[in-house]
Amino acid sequence: MRWRKEAGTGDSRSFEYILLAILVFFIIGVIFRSAVVFIAVGIFAAYLIGYKIYDKSIVRSLNLKNNTRTIKLFPGEEESFTFEIENRSMFPLINGEFSFQIGSAIKAYTIAKKDEDYWKELQLPLSILQKKKTVLEFPIRAEQRGVARVKNITYDFPHLLNFSRLRLRYYDFYQTEFIVYPKLLPVNGINAVFHMMPGDSRLNYSPYEDVQSPLGTRDYSYSDPFHKINWKATVKTQKMQTNIYEKVVDRTFVFIVNLSTENDKNMVSFNKNLENLLSYTAYLSEYATKMRIPFEIYINARKPGKIPYVHLHEGEGKTHYMYALEMLARIHKQAPILPFNKMMFQVGKQFIKPKTIIFIGDLTGGSMEMMSSWKQVQNSIYQVVAGEGGAAIRPVAREAIKNAT
Repeated sequence: MRWRKEAGTGDSRSFEYILLAILVFFIIGVIFRSAVVFIAVGIFAAYLIGYKIYDKSIVRSLNLKNNTRTIKLFPGEEESFTFEIENRSMFPLINGEFSFQIGSAIKAYTIAKKDEDYWKELQLPLSILQKKKTVLEFPIRAEQRGVARVKNITYDFPHLLNFSRLRLRYYDFYQTEFIVYPKLLPVNGINAVFHMMPGDSRLNYSPYEDVQSPLGTRDYSYSDPFHKINWKATVKTQKMQTNIYEKVVDRTFVFIVNLSTENDKNMVSFNKNLENLLSYTAYLSEYATKMRIPFEIYINARKPGKIPYVHLHEGEGKTHYMYALEMLARIHKQAPILPFNKMMFQVGKQFIKPKTIIFIGDLTGGSMEMMSSWKQVQNSIYQVVAGEGGAAIRPVAREAIKNAT
């Protein structure tokens, strides 16, 4: 049963009073053998039967449309949201009040009475005629990064037969989910960061070539290797011809996000700039997508399972970017933190070829020591540094890594 009448509502007492009145009048009728009293008993009994039919009909016949849907927004964006409710009973529901709650990531700004209470219970007037549908539509605005759901749905209305307030609560899980992505905070200097290695990305000035992607031929030069000679083209043109291939590089980005920070006593605490860190990561992901650069993300937010940290596997394209935004949106503001050095140890074992590594957040002394073992295969390590003029990307000095050991 999707809707249930809340215990303790006023109409339950009315039912008990009517039942008691029937018993009293029935006893009086039997004792005095009065036809008038039995008529009164019949009237009360008919009223009681109608009362029960009304209660069951309302609970069973009220239907709230509950399709699975996900609404994805950036902070500040607006969307129209609707509730579709159907009254399938023969009784009208008049002068009711529909109530619900939405998480703090979303604001129904036309309904909330106070700006500071927008995430608390919201009320809308609602009347539904018999055998009719009603649509409640109102605008919502994304307030802050996070995930929100509609919960605590109730409908409060006057009972048709005794006029006391009757409250129905919706007990099914409401399937609508709101996902608010992080803001995109710019990171200066990212366009100059990449590590040139053999790979799949096209770049005209790369020293590496994709032999599976020939572009054509040109006249042979004495410096050309023998295996590049195109013998068919040579026979056709009667001149030595050399194959030309696409220039390629590996520009894969690895974003490693540290949500914790250490004080002077080496005590680990939650980084107060968490939102900015995730916003920088979102911006870098957008940049990589625009430039068709594969990327992956590691975040030291603890999660259950064999891999105790949040990880988005390497990928590229718009779909991968949307996965990244959703993953960042789902990081809880008070998520349990995995020690950064522990995650770094696990991540370092996965590096089997050079990539461009970008750290977002603080670098601990232990992490600097671990990076010293990466330098054999990792030559491009950077860190996003926040300043008064915004965030910028800076190379992690090799001297600092060597000194850490």
